[in-house]
Parts: sequence; structure tokens; C-alpha cells
Amino acid sequence: MTRLARQAIVVVYEARFPTTPTWAKGPLILQHRQVRSTAEARGEYFSVKAARVLYGDTDCPKRWHDPSHRVIGDIEITGIEALRTVDQPDACGLVAIHLRPRRGIAIALLRTLAGRRDALPALFDPQELIDGQATIQQGLRPFTVSFVTPVKQGLPRLYRQPRYWRWPPAQQWLWALASRTDLTDYPPDPKNLEPVDSEVIRLSSDWHAVVLRDGMGVIGMRPDQGRDDSFFGYAELYLRSIYLDAVLLGVLQKQGLTQLEERMAAALDSSVSATMAELEQEVSIFRHRLWGQHLTPHGIPNRLLTAYQREHALRERFEQVLTEISDFNRLARDDENRHVNSAVVVFTLVTVPAGIALALLQVLQTKNPWLFVAVAVACVGLTAFLLSTRSARVAFRSLRNRVTLK
Repeated sequence: MTRLARQAIVVVYEARFPTTPTWAKGPLILQHRQVRSTAEARGEYFSVKAARVLYGDTDCPKRWHDPSHRVIGDIEITGIEALRTVDQPDACGLVAIHLRPRRGIAIALLRTLAGRRDALPALFDPQELIDGQATIQQGLRPFTVSFVTPVKQGLPRLYRQPRYWRWPPAQQWLWALASRTDLTDYPPDPKNLEPVDSEVIRLSSDWHAVVLRDGMGVIGMRPDQGRDDSFFGYAELYLRSIYLDAVLLGVLQKQGLTQLEERMAAALDSSVSATMAELEQEVSIFRHRLWGQHLTPHGIPNRLLTAYQREHALRERFEQVLTEISDFNRLARDDENRHVNSAVVVFTLVTVPAGIALALLQVLQTKNPWLFVAVAVACVGLTAFLLSTRSARVAFRSLRNRVTLK
């Protein structure tokens, strides 16, 4: 197979941070010629809200990195980053490992990272690489960002069967990198080849990208001149810094929405009124900290985030959470009104006969004890009769249910 000129992969794992990482503060600093991807430079590219989430500030950093280079078999680790959203014990966050395949092609490594059948065994353990700075959450697929560029011969065909002849090699590579599959994992249907043209993000005429559920694939559309190719050098720097950050924000949004959905499911097992305030507060915090579609006046990160949100239906899921909270609010109000009405009914049924009896005695102005007894007996009988009605039974049942729930 034709050799590739450039290969780079970033693997993003969801993690929890028992303590504050001890790595250097700020994102991994990359450099190509005079451009350096420092936190200050990236912060000027993004909006204030997005920069605060991605990098924090001097007093409350959100990002740390380990620039150590190491070689593990056929993989070169070029750096590791950690992103934690809140300064709390066991807080959720992300770990991003930057690496390069030294031999072979990126698709084989991507299949291993995705856990495909019959893939090569894993060459590294992410938990060992991060050296106790965080705990990788098990059972979750990592998200990958991969970038390849061709040499003079161009990108080779990955799917050589006659039924795929009309599928351009560039789109074959975009699909394979983003889906992290080959023909043995998932043979695409020729009648519905993915990615469709509308899903291709044309970063420029020189490189295109596709974002799918678990991966983002980026390819060069022309031959790469290697170290002398200034454009692809800058392109790789942008991809592994500001474009990666746009995807990281999408992963954080998915992580936060999943937690909200779990809280919503657990809310049915507890008191609605007590849980409602907590849920509304969590939604407000999520909206304030993480939610948004506009990251920067520059268009590409916004398009990458929108593509990730579309693949995971994040907007629809957030709307569903808001709808369910609205339903919970309505239920809580209805429940509260029902209990208030029940209390009013019981109070009325008990006090009205007593009020009638007192008014009657005042009108009669008598000191006859037997009359007092007769009026009291009549009052008790009327109260007992009223409390035996269906309205009284419904009111008592409602109040009893409220006491039981508490």
C-alpha cells in the first residue's frame, strides 16, 4: 500500500480526577515555525465562555499537560493532556493522548483503539500512561481524531471491490478514519455510501474532515511535501489544538447531558418537589458552564462542534431534558395544589359544623345543659357525616399519601 506522508492521532478518554493533576498547567504546547499553541493564543481564538471551560484561568486552571515523548512498540506518544471542568474531588473530565504510528497505517491502530474484532492487541494502557493523574472510565469507547496526508501517488483505495469503484478514495479514507473500521468490520452499502457529501466538512481545498459518532477523520486532498509543506504543518497544529478543543467541548457536553439524564431517571424514585430544585440548579449550571453552539467568530470549530452534537443528538437530548423538567414542574405544582385543596376541605368539614353549633348557641342564649349536650351531639354527628363523604375520603387519602412520601 502507498506510504502516507503524515499520520497523527489523538485519543480522547472520559476520566475522573481524584485530585488536581500535578502536570504542567495549560494545554499541550505545539509549535510549527513561528506559531505556538499556548493557552493565551488559543484563548484569543475562542469566546470568553469557551476559553474559560477549556483552559480556565491562573487562579483556577482547567487544563494540564505532560509533554514527555515516549515510544511504545510501533507507537510514538507525543504528549498527554488533561481537562477537568470543576475543582472538586472525583470530578469528571477528559484525557487526550497524542500519538503517531511509526509503522503501518493509522486505520489498523484505530481499529485496535475501537476494540474491533480481530484487531491487533493494544500496544499501550492509557491508565499507565497518565501515571495516576486520573482514572479512565471503563466500558466507554474513546473518541479519536485522526489525520493523514498522501505522498505524490495520492491516497490508495481501501475498498477495491467493483461495487465500490464509484466511491472516491478520499471519501473512503474519511469514512474509514472516522468510523475506525475496515471491510471486515463493516462493509458499507454501495447504495448508501457514507459519509454523504453534505457531511463532509471542507476545511479548505487542501483538507477535508468528517465527524462521526466515535471518531473524526481528516485527510489531505493533495500530496504532502513533508517538512517543506508549510500548510500541512500548520494544519496539523490547528487540528491538534483549536480543532481538537472544539471536539473536547462536545465530549464534555455529552458527558454532562448523560449525567443529567441519569439524574432525571433517578428523580422518579424520590420526592418530586425535593428533587425539582436540585435538577433545575444542575441544568442551569450545565447551561452556564458547558452548553453552547457558538465557540468563535471563526467558522470551522463551530462546524466541528455542530457535527459532533448532531451525531450524538445532543440538542434533541437537551430539549428532552428541559421538557421533562417542565413536566416535573407541572406535576409538582399539581401535587402541591392537590394537597392544599385537601387540607382546606378537611379543615372546612371539621370547622363548619362547630361554627354552626356556636352560632346556634349564641342565638338561643340559653344556659340549659341539656341543650348544650344536644347541640354538641348534633355537631359531632354532622361532622362525622361530612367526614364520611367521598370528598372527605379523597382529601384524607391525599394527605396520607403526602405524609407517607415524606
